[in-house]
Amino acid sequence: YGALQCGMEASSQECVGETRIPVTVLTGVLGAGKTTLLRHILEKPHGYRVAVIQNEFSEEMGMEAPLFTDAKGDTIKDVYELPNGCLCCSAKDGLIGMLDVLLEQKDRFDYVLVEATGIADPEAVCEVFWVDEGLGSRVYLDGVLSLVDSYNMLSYLGKRKADEDSKTTSLGLEAEALKQVACADVLILNKVDPVSETERTRAAATLRDINPTARLLESRFAEVPLGDILGLQAFDKDRLAASVLSLPAFEEESGHGHDGHLHDGHSHGYCDCEVGKLTGAHGIESVLLHGEDDALYDPDKVRSWLADVLWEGTAGFVYRCKGLFRGPPDDGEDAKKRTVSHAVQGVGKIFEIEEASTAMTTKSKMLFIGRGLKRDVLVAGLIGCLVST
Repeated sequence: YGALQCGMEASSQECVGETRIPVTVLTGVLGAGKTTLLRHILEKPHGYRVAVIQNEFSEEMGMEAPLFTDAKGDTIKDVYELPNGCLCCSAKDGLIGMLDVLLEQKDRFDYVLVEATGIADPEAVCEVFWVDEGLGSRVYLDGVLSLVDSYNMLSYLGKRKADEDSKTTSLGLEAEALKQVACADVLILNKVDPVSETERTRAAATLRDINPTARLLESRFAEVPLGDILGLQAFDKDRLAASVLSLPAFEEESGHGHDGHLHDGHSHGYCDCEVGKLTGAHGIESVLLHGEDDALYDPDKVRSWLADVLWEGTAGFVYRCKGLFRGPPDDGEDAKKRTVSHAVQGVGKIFEIEEASTAMTTKSKMLFIGRGLKRDVLVAGLIGCLVST
């Protein structure tokens, strides 16, 4: 876990005195519009210097001759410079290897955008930037984008009724699409022009049900302002804290919504629990835990609890977790001083807890997004993290 510190801290672009490059991961099932978005980035005169790593090379991008050479002067294949100053390369021989090549010439770009395959697990891609200590000293994960086809999404998320359009029902992409949406920091609802206002609203509501903290953008032909998808600093502790604090209480839905109250026999063993709506046959859900007002939680206990939940799967399959909790003052400080807020951020099995000194809250919140989540186990786990009195 200690080896992850440099790679996971996205609140600063500095690491060991060196400026780090932000990396954005782009996901989306086949046909969502990823290639169109990449073409927009690589062809338009937008002023951003972006290095795009494609999962497969596309000759449609109008690429010029290979750009890079190695120490011997030999051309490095599959790295091209586009007329607008952006770079395009292929990760067919490995993502880490290609990043190493790019970072040798990092003065040529300011951002890296990694395209994942249509069925890629975003957790696995994100872990690359957190578990490789050498890579983490040079880049940091800026955020995860998920591009969604507004017309077909209700089909591949299992939300379209079979009699609405038999040709687009049961596309077999539900599991992959759900996970990509659940892990995203920004959701781009693409191809909004051919759908009705009713379906557009329904699609947006479905995405918000699955991932209530992600920013939702709408687009035609995958054109979005690059400032909305680059430089996100989605893992910045202060931005995270603001995102968690703004979470509203989930609306209850018959059969899915809960307002649970659990007690462990102590006066401060109380925890509200609200469960988001289930989405699709694979049961993606959001579980939002509210700690008791003014309750304090031990950071070490929270770290052990999350390790158990994320690594051992004791509370179901968690794809994304975010949170903000109140802890006691640091050792040696006056007990009367204000408490310390801590931000929690995790994707898959990788997570981090950081002090968020600027975040002020009297009520801790923890959000879990995943499949088959065990509400009572999560509530009991949070209660077990209370500071002993």
